[in-house]
Amino acid sequence: MGSASPGVAPTPRIESIHAYLTDGSMLRLCESIAHAAGVDLHLLDADGRWIKLRDEADAECPKSNDADPGDDPWHRVEAPAEVAASPVRASVFVDKQAIGEFVLVPRDGATGGAMERPAGSAGPAYEEMVRLLALLTGEFCHEALEMRHRIRELGALFRLSSLLAGEADTVDRVLSVGLDLALGVLELDAGSIVLFPEDGGVPDGDSEAGVETMASRNLSPEWLGSTLPLSRGREFDRLVLSGDTLAVPDLLADARVVQPERCKAEGVRSFLSAAMVHRDRPIGVIRLYGKDPTSFGQADQRLIRAIGEQAATAVSQARLLDIEKRERAIERQLKLASAVQRRMVPNELPRLPGLDVAARSEPSSELGGDLHDAFVHGGEGGSGDGPRLGMVVGDVVGKGLPAALLMSAVRASLRAHASSGGPIEEIVGRTNRDLCRDSLPNEFTTLWFGSVDPATRVLTYCPAGHEPPVVIRARGGRAPGPEDVASLRIGGLVLGISPEEEYRSMSIALEPGDVVLAYSDGVTDARNFDDHKWGWQRMVDAAVDVLTQHPDASASMVLDNVLWSLRRFVGLRRQVDDETLLVLRVGG
Repeated sequence: MGSASPGVAPTPRIESIHAYLTDGSMLRLCESIAHAAGVDLHLLDADGRWIKLRDEADAECPKSNDADPGDDPWHRVEAPAEVAASPVRASVFVDKQAIGEFVLVPRDGATGGAMERPAGSAGPAYEEMVRLLALLTGEFCHEALEMRHRIRELGALFRLSSLLAGEADTVDRVLSVGLDLALGVLELDAGSIVLFPEDGGVPDGDSEAGVETMASRNLSPEWLGSTLPLSRGREFDRLVLSGDTLAVPDLLADARVVQPERCKAEGVRSFLSAAMVHRDRPIGVIRLYGKDPTSFGQADQRLIRAIGEQAATAVSQARLLDIEKRERAIERQLKLASAVQRRMVPNELPRLPGLDVAARSEPSSELGGDLHDAFVHGGEGGSGDGPRLGMVVGDVVGKGLPAALLMSAVRASLRAHASSGGPIEEIVGRTNRDLCRDSLPNEFTTLWFGSVDPATRVLTYCPAGHEPPVVIRARGGRAPGPEDVASLRIGGLVLGISPEEEYRSMSIALEPGDVVLAYSDGVTDARNFDDHKWGWQRMVDAAVDVLTQHPDASASMVLDNVLWSLRRFVGLRRQVDDETLLVLRVGG
């Protein structure tokens, strides 16, 4: 059998009664009863040998006819012939197993109650006395054995907890520690621990193909590599997963075993198994084997169940630690990606005569999918060759890292094509073809690209399925009214759907004092705790309000006041979408 794990006692087995004797008090009790009743009362072990207190003659030869340690106050010798022949005897049982026997030998003239008995015989009172003494002794021995079991279980679980806390920080290490401890404590020879898929549940069918062996001891590669289950229909696994503990004394004699000859070739006979369940979720199964037929007691089954539960908890914790490590690594990568994305947003917006621009984007998570940009590019066809202010607002489908990567690709492509010159509809078209070539059909982007000639104050823009910007006429320092607010026309298919899409541009003449608001839908769709949407009208009202109070407000002042109004409306409700706003103020 396997050796016990360090610091944990092996499984207490039901032994002969002499294993329960300590200081000889039971033997002295026998002597006292014998003296009071005028009989001889003997205690025999499971092998029929007489257990007696040592006397001076015994002390001179402490191990004579006996293998007991010399420092015990008792020893075992061959029982006298009259003891073997006496009919007055009662066996001591622990868990239905005889561990010893009390034998009464009457003396001449001894009585069996109120009536005299013939010499050498015993009465009913003696027989009842011996029977009750055997029952009482069996109860004491049973309690002692249970206490040993409990101490063994507590020691095993404490050892397992200590090992798992101090040494096992991975699933493999957790299961190796648990398997070694179970084999050592239960004194078994081989074993394995298999885990079920984390997201697949318990595999069905008559195969082991759906489980993974995570730890094994003293089992051959052929045994471990076989997809054949031990029992028909995986009945053993189904039993333990239903909450039972499975104990098979002899696999070769169990009709549920698929191939007994396979067990014989492997050298395994007995089998003990328990489920590993954490919070009602089956994680795996622990399987232990003995090379000899073994009758497992309730304490053995209780212990393997406790080890399985403890190991299941440790596996779940180890998995959580692995997930936490991966999440921390992902978080670090997201922070790095977020820093790169922030560097792609222009810190200083371009300054052209008569044009004041401000922009801000608030991502809903670490990485944003909204796009805003402002840059100077060359003259457009038919509009002169002077520098122009390019303004871009876009919204990439989705959120997080995929949206951020797609947004970066769109920005890089648009800037590259804008630097090559040409009408803005051609710039948008080439960007669309790039996106169709390099992305999936479900990856698309809404976009609005506007270009202002500072000499003529003409805004030429090309929409691609994006929210229409707002133009507020605020000329001559007067407060703008409803008639001074208009939305630019929307049109064009979103980028990334059809490479054959032809985009068209539109133009509008701006006047000194005019304000253009370009935004993403995260601004107008923001909601408060009453689930009311902020909406397009509140955004326009916020801009009109600041222009009314401050007719000469800069683009930054308009942007700040609009976003501040949005924040007051939403309150502390969590932001669910990226919010981007770009403001252009035309100067005199």
